[in-house]
Amino acid sequence: MRILQEFFNAIAKLIRVNLDDPDTSRMQERFDDMYRQFFRRPAEHFYGTEKEIILDNLKQEGRSERDMFARMEMLSELLYRDGLVKKSIPERCMLLEKSLYLLEYLDRHSRTFSWERNLKMNDVRKILTEFDY
Repeated sequence: MRILQEFFNAIAKLIRVNLDDPDTSRMQERFDDMYRQFFRRPAEHFYGTEKEIILDNLKQEGRSERDMFARMEMLSELLYRDGLVKKSIPERCMLLEKSLYLLEYLDRHSRTFSWERNLKMNDVRKILTEFDY
């Protein structure tokens, strides 16, 4: 839980910093750092890997179900936030689709109901529909 809290604090800080600094290249560096710090892989790994494989990799890490769900939530949030700042529409949609895939898995399999998760899933679906993705 400490890592989960640390992760969401880092995301919040990143978002606050972005409001003061519109330079997306620096923001991308920060996202890259977060992928490496929390998932031990570069951002490019998640960009180039199919959503089903990302999910399978999370399931095969050998963690408890609770930890696996926490990591899924973290990765879905990182993909979501990263996708929202992408200027390239195909890249944005690809990341949001991966985030949605993980969120939907969590929604189906987690014993915890989350209004926030449902709102985020609806938000992502709306964005993807706007871009006919």
